[in-house]
Amino acid sequence: MMKKIFTSLLDHFESYICQFLLVFFVITLFMQIILRAINMSLSWTEEIARYAFLWFILFGACYATRLSALNRVTMQFAKFPKWVGSASLLISDLIWLCFCLAMAWYGYKAVMDLVEFPYHTPALDWDLSRVYLVFPASFLLMAIRIIQVNIIKYVLKEEIVDPDAEAVKESQKTLIAQEGGEI
Repeated sequence: MMKKIFTSLLDHFESYICQFLLVFFVITLFMQIILRAINMSLSWTEEIARYAFLWFILFGACYATRLSALNRVTMQFAKFPKWVGSASLLISDLIWLCFCLAMAWYGYKAVMDLVEFPYHTPALDWDLSRVYLVFPASFLLMAIRIIQVNIIKYVLKEEIVDPDAEAVKESQKTLIAQEGGEI
């Protein structure tokens, strides 16, 4: 039981972070809008909302990677044998993995430069190296998710359900049910 909870937590880690960041982002901006309406603007809300949005985007990309839901052009493989499409996707994932590892490395180097030569954010006076930790962390996590998805696909031979395809099927079922009821 505990193992299942822990596995689920790890599998949806980015989703939980994104949910928190989105709620935080919206509440912060809503608070800023309300306070501006009564002429009591806060200087730090825009800055913290900007950082929350940046973190949201990068962890959202990690979660989309885990779901195998990032946009890909695969139509060109329709006329080829299935192995050609699979091999091409594996090669593109290897290139993507190298890109993520390079981004994680250079993000780490940028953070280390900011540790050596500190810079603080204007409104919050935060150490920018801590804010920019999201770059190496998210790209490293994305690289791990790329490896995880490919192990699931090619080693475990499990099909990863495309969330968009599932949503389309559900919509089609709903439309068919509604049309059937109206006739």
